[in-house]
This record gives sequence, C-alpha cells and structure tokens, in this order.
Amino acid sequence: MSQSARNNSGYKKLFSNTLIFAAGSFCSKLLVLLLVPLYTNAMLPDEFGSVDLISQTANILIPIFTLTLAEAVLRFGLDADSQEEKKKIYSASLFMEIAGLIIMAAFFPLLSLFDYTSGCLGYLYVYVWTSSLRQLNSTFVRADERVKLFAVDGIVTTLIMLLLNILFLLTFDMGKEGYLLAIILSDLCSSVFLFTAAKLWRYISVSSFDRSLVKDMLKYSVPLIPTTLLWLVTSISDRFIITLFKGEYWNGINSISYKIPTILTTVYTMFSQAWSMSAITEDSSEDRDRFYTEVFDMNQSFMYLASAGILLIIKPFTAAWVAEEYFISYKYSPILVLATVFTCFNVFLGTVYIARKKTKRSFATSAFAGIINIILNFALIPSFGVYGAAAATFISYFAVFFYRLADTRKYIPFEYKMSKIVINTAILIAMALINQISSPFIYIPLCILFIIVTAINFKSLIGAAEKILPEKILRHIPFLNKQ
Repeated sequence: MSQSARNNSGYKKLFSNTLIFAAGSFCSKLLVLLLVPLYTNAMLPDEFGSVDLISQTANILIPIFTLTLAEAVLRFGLDADSQEEKKKIYSASLFMEIAGLIIMAAFFPLLSLFDYTSGCLGYLYVYVWTSSLRQLNSTFVRADERVKLFAVDGIVTTLIMLLLNILFLLTFDMGKEGYLLAIILSDLCSSVFLFTAAKLWRYISVSSFDRSLVKDMLKYSVPLIPTTLLWLVTSISDRFIITLFKGEYWNGINSISYKIPTILTTVYTMFSQAWSMSAITEDSSEDRDRFYTEVFDMNQSFMYLASAGILLIIKPFTAAWVAEEYFISYKYSPILVLATVFTCFNVFLGTVYIARKKTKRSFATSAFAGIINIILNFALIPSFGVYGAAAATFISYFAVFFYRLADTRKYIPFEYKMSKIVINTAILIAMALINQISSPFIYIPLCILFIIVTAINFKSLIGAAEKILPEKILRHIPFLNKQ
C-alpha cells in the first residue's frame, strides 16, 4: 500500500469512528442545549450555582478514588491481543475501582463542612459511584472497539436523562435534588445497559487478577490523577473562588456562561474520542508524523471556523436560550469561547502523551496550567468578578498550549503553521471584544471577520474532505472533484 493510501486509510478510519461517536453523542449534546432553558427556569442563579459546585465536587472525587483507571483501560485495552488479556484488564480495573469507592465513604463527613453540600451528601456519594461505573464500562466498550454499542448507549442515556429531568424538575419541582437524581439514575441505567449488552460479566474473574498487569496499569494511570485534577482546577477553580468572593448568584451566572462554549467542547468530544483511538493505533505507523500534521491542521481549521460562527450569533442566541435572569452571561461567554478553543487544542496535544505513554509529561504541563489559573483567579476575581474568571481561564489554556506544542514535538515531530494560529486567534479576540459593545451595528464587523476566518481555513477543510470522503461522493461535488 502506498504512503498516500496508507495515510488516507488512517484518515477514513478516524472519520468513520468520529461519525459513529457523533451518532451516539449528537442526542446527548443536543440535550445539553435543550436542558439549559429548563434549568434556568426551574432554578434561580444561586440554586444553580450551588448544584454546579456539587457536580464539580463529584468530578474532583472521581479521579482520586478511581485512580483514573478508565484511562488505563483504553490505553491497555486497545493493545490487548486476546479476550483473556481484556478480562484481566476489566477485572483489575473493576475490583480496584470498587475498593476505592468504598474507601471514599470514610472521607465524606469532611464534605459536610461546605455549606453547598447541605442535604445533598447522600446524592453526591451515589453520584460518584454511578458516574465512575459508567465511565469504566463505556471506556472498556471503546477499548474493545465496539463503537456502535457505545453510540447506542449515548442515545439511550440521553432519552432517559431528558425524561427524568422533565419528571423531577417540571412535574415534581424537586430543584437541585431533582437535578442530581436525574444524573444519578441516567448514569446507573447506562452502566446496567452496557454491562448487559456487552456481556461484561464474561470479563469478571478473580483468578484473572494479574498483579503484574495491575502494576503496569497503575504506573500509567496514577500520574494521571494529579494531571486530571490540575485540569479540573484550571476549568472549575473559578467557580469556587467566585462563590467565595462574589457568592452563589454570580457562580450561577458564571456556570451558564460556560454553556455556549460547551457546544464547542461537546462537538469536539465526538472527534477526540475517535482521535484518541487513532493516535494509539497509528503510533507505530511509518507516516505517523505526517498523519499528526494533517489532522492537527484540520482540527485547528474546524475549531477556528466553528468558534467564529458561535461568536457571530452568541448574543441573540443567549437572549433566546436562557431565562431573563441569566441573560447577562452573554458578556462572559465570548472569552470562554476563546478558552475552549485552546482547551480542545490541548486535548489534541495530550494524545501524544497517551500514545507515547508519557503521562508524567502530561502532569508537568497540567501543573503549569493549574498554577497560572489559580494565581490569576485570586488576582482577578475580587476586582473583576466573572470577567476576571473568564480571562484567567483563557490565559492559562493559551499559555499551556504553547508549552505543550513545544513539549509534544519532542516525541512526535509533527509540523504546524504559527502564522495561522496567530492570525486566527487575533481575529477571534477581536470578535470577543466586539461582542462587549451594546449596539446593533456590531454584526457588520462580526460578519466581515467571520468571512475572513472562513477564507483562511477553508482550504484545510477541503483538503481533509478530499482524504476522508469516498470517491463516489467526491465525483458529485464540483469543487472537490479531482478529475
């Protein structure tokens, strides 16, 4: 097979897996959008701010007490050559996770010291359990390359989540307890569905507990605990610090300001789930460096164009999307859109550490981001409030991107165009600043800047389309027709 054909094969597999993940994720991502009006009408900003802190606390506890073993499951599972090896991987991960979650109970009384957990400690404990088990089962299904089942689970879980939110928030008016219960039950249903549909009981065996494998998995996953926590610190520390200095009301506004940028994150997740698998399976290929170069270029072009599109309509979209009490969040969302672009770039670069099993380097770069973020949050939030929090998030992700860009190329020397990064980023910053102006005439410069971003990135996206689309489709698209 020629190098070109080999490279296109990797592209097509990446595209195929992305489509499958998108099919499963589309409903859940759409649900994120649909539920925001429900949340903003069912809960006032201070109540939403409180429940957001509970969710973020769960996100902090999960990597600590599960030892981030789900990451090891994906990395080792894709390398496994037999069912027996996969049985060892799943058994070891399941037993260790259960032990960790049981130990977690001893530390829960300490959380009662925080006011926002009042009346919700039981929900929080079960939340961590169900979310952890779902994460393990879904990751193992991906590692077993049953991506279609993974997609079906996404659709089923989305429908359950929607129904439960309608039931608990609208019918029973349960507020934050209903919000948490909907998440718990939907995660539980997903865990049970995957366990039965994938027949995961076949992979559970006490005799398959391999201490040597456990040691290797822990050696890989344990360095990811501080890495994961540091990324969480970078992304959520502002919520706790805003609550400390400004109160739960402003944290509620801040939480909603993240929702529109989350559109970018959730769309990107569809790609990153497929990319993490491709990065591992393509790691030993001869044209690996070229593959990274081309995918990174395409990845940049898509993110810049998508974020420019969001910045074009962010204000009217927010007005139509959230309750009036939350409308002010549109002022902060544009800065967080910028931060999200570089969050996604950092996730892409992080796959280099996963593919090369350099998790300690992942920790070092994450520590860099976390330290910058905490310092800036304490420096900016007391004086600038949510603006300060958004700026701190953007600056920290922006800084760590360039750190990772230099560091990851030591392991995989892919190429990139600095001029493209600088010009696109400058245009997005201009669009974010224009959105701060209260005038109907802002859409003229916004449209002009959007067209410029499109022109800059269009060629890369066309090149990607030529690699991933089947020839029979290309023949019917005039500007993609090579003949």
